[in-house]
Amino acid sequence: MKFSYLETSHITERDAAKACHELSGYMEELRVAAADVLYGSNEACLHLGNDESLHTEVNRLAKEKSSRTLREVFVVGIGGSNLGAWAVYDALKPSGIPLSFYDTAHVRVLKEACLRMRAIYREKGKVLINIISKSGTTSETMMNGRVLIDCLKSLSKQWRESVVVTTEPLSKLDNWARLNNISSLPNPANVGGRWSVFSAVGLFPLALAGVDIKKLRKGAVRGLRRCLSDDAEHNAAMQSAAAIHHAMKKGAAMHNLFVFDADLERLGKWYRQLVGESLGKERDLAGRIVHAGITPLVTIGSTDLHSVFQLLLGGPEDKFTTFVKVRQKQDISIPRIDERFDAIVPELSRKSVAEVMGAIYAGTVGSFKDRQLPFAEIELEHLDEEAIGEFLQFKMIETMLLARLMRVNAFDQPNVEEYKAITRELLLG
Repeated sequence: MKFSYLETSHITERDAAKACHELSGYMEELRVAAADVLYGSNEACLHLGNDESLHTEVNRLAKEKSSRTLREVFVVGIGGSNLGAWAVYDALKPSGIPLSFYDTAHVRVLKEACLRMRAIYREKGKVLINIISKSGTTSETMMNGRVLIDCLKSLSKQWRESVVVTTEPLSKLDNWARLNNISSLPNPANVGGRWSVFSAVGLFPLALAGVDIKKLRKGAVRGLRRCLSDDAEHNAAMQSAAAIHHAMKKGAAMHNLFVFDADLERLGKWYRQLVGESLGKERDLAGRIVHAGITPLVTIGSTDLHSVFQLLLGGPEDKFTTFVKVRQKQDISIPRIDERFDAIVPELSRKSVAEVMGAIYAGTVGSFKDRQLPFAEIELEHLDEEAIGEFLQFKMIETMLLARLMRVNAFDQPNVEEYKAITRELLLG
């Protein structure tokens, strides 16, 4: 993964050095946390990529639950409990067992899932339901889980063998699983959902889907090594956090992740949650009311050049943009149709799809340069497990560092509990 930001990010070497100096103490804390096998702190989620015992257990259970008759895995979770796995799955398009994801309350989607489940069992196939909730009490997850398990129970007397829960040890969901002899995987107590993609939360369904989770971990470990380096000049997470924070101080209220590959759209949505819940805080570390945050946007190239690009260039200069592109390996030559058709857009002649997209990307970035709009660039050399693993780890560390510069807690989300409490009252009433 290559990262760069230009002088158009408006941050001087002096400003960047000051931010890096401010982060030096926290960087040491992160290095200690990354070696914490007991997950004693929130930052210890950085150890997940190196946790051999956890990954041995994930691989063992994935192998146990895989079979020739397994046709589909129903992943039941919401927010951090499925966004990471969903992002990786969409980006890589693995050829293993198909995954389907169930997050919000949606009657049609649930009915279609039950119809599909019945069809699979009529054809002598099986499904696996993976219920994921750190707390074990998430309303949407438990609701979807009830509906899908009830359908499964009507189809198989051995339904318990087709359910796996991933939750915090000794949660109510974990206790239910153990009482029913249902397989359970741990979500470490101090690892929040949005930081859990390299835990069983993400790795178990991805392993069933055919993702090489060993390579995903390898990319995460590489990202960890690079982003915890003392060498600020080559530490992408530190540079990016410093540039974004500087832009915020200059009036940037939004961070736009502009991905130039449609397969990365859900990766952008994973990042949107990471930023929204980690940085959007009513109070700072001292308890003062600050209403801090930077609003995360996800934009897709080249599609959104025809929807919001006018706003990005001509509208308020209140955004920092990070462009993400993938170095193309596959390509298609643009064919000739006939003389008149080809003359409609003559510049496409003797070009390939990758060449056109490359020119569109360069034109987009060039327009940002011309207008002196702040931005950074990330290039993934491949769209594979290692590249995605490194990118996910980079963004998690970047967010931790940015939270420290903003002086907010990256790991709590107290305001999220407000809607949950009101929802429970309404349902109990």
